[in-house]
Amino acid sequence: MLDVSVSYSRYRFLGPEFLTYLWYLTESDPDAVTTASDGKVSLALGRSIVLENRRRDDVERVTIKGDEAQMDEAMLALKKGAVVTQMHLNLEIGEMTWSFSVRGEDLAVTGLKTPPGAPLESPDELEAAILDKAALCEKPLELVDGLFQRFIRLRVSDAWHGEVIPAMRRWLDKTPG
Repeated sequence: MLDVSVSYSRYRFLGPEFLTYLWYLTESDPDAVTTASDGKVSLALGRSIVLENRRRDDVERVTIKGDEAQMDEAMLALKKGAVVTQMHLNLEIGEMTWSFSVRGEDLAVTGLKTPPGAPLESPDELEAAILDKAALCEKPLELVDGLFQRFIRLRVSDAWHGEVIPAMRRWLDKTPG
């Protein structure tokens, strides 16, 4: 069994690679995020993205922020070999919307904003409201977990190098930047 620090160092590329793939997936095949239990699911890049290109001696970091952020610089960084280390996402399931960020280092979900819950009519409804809010918090966590599991299965398959990498390169080539 590998030591935790050895495993972390050896496989630390997976989180940023997953986020890079997730960006590609949300732009090239938005329907790939749909889950059977929730019906129509929409996942889109939100208001910020951080990319890093690690070289031997330094790290080049590109941060794009803003509601109408221009992705040209981010796409250029991808073309130069950068990977996504953090991204903000917007999740819509039916009429409900979540907003959150995911870090590539540990796949931590941060800054989670859930859809509003039902207003409380009486203090007796507090426990139910808390349980409802907890259920709303679980949705993006379950989605990221499920997408990561699908990514790992794809990443270790022959399709990764045979189909996915060429498709991602075509996506990059057709985008400005």
